[in-house]
Amino acid sequence: MKIIEGFGKMNPKMQSIIMISVLVIIGIIIGYLISSAASPYLIDNIEQKPHHNWGENENLTQIQKDHIISGFSISIIIFTVEICLLIGLISIYVNIYTKTKSKYLMGFVIFVGIFLIKSIAQLISMTPLFTESLRAGPNVITPLMKNNFGPFGIFFTIFEIIAICILLHISNE
Repeated sequence: MKIIEGFGKMNPKMQSIIMISVLVIIGIIIGYLISSAASPYLIDNIEQKPHHNWGENENLTQIQKDHIISGFSISIIIFTVEICLLIGLISIYVNIYTKTKSKYLMGFVIFVGIFLIKSIAQLISMTPLFTESLRAGPNVITPLMKNNFGPFGIFFTIFEIIAICILLHISNE
């Protein structure tokens, strides 16, 4: 309990850095747990019902499975980090709103809430999105093997995470 009391007396910049770091770590842990639970389902679903005739051997190689799981896990982790940061941002704005009753801050809460809903929807749709695109054919696996995050919008989500971190830092001062 003394740790939490000491946190309030800390330099606001240090508070922001610690809060952002903790939220990112929580997002990574939750994302890893979600991806670990969903990965077997993903691979099984791709191999059970392929749309594309993959040739003589319709099963994925172990290398392909590993790359699919790694791309999927990275995507899930990035989305859960974003969700955790958005929850942190909403909590800051709600806390400030309860003290000030500013309509401007209520608008921020609604704005960030809409982004949170978008991120949750992206996280929920990630498994079917990966499954359907990979079931289409083996050529879709190639971008995942080269760590290309473009097809699933992960590249843009990283920019959103940076923007959210900046907002968290500024809002916490």
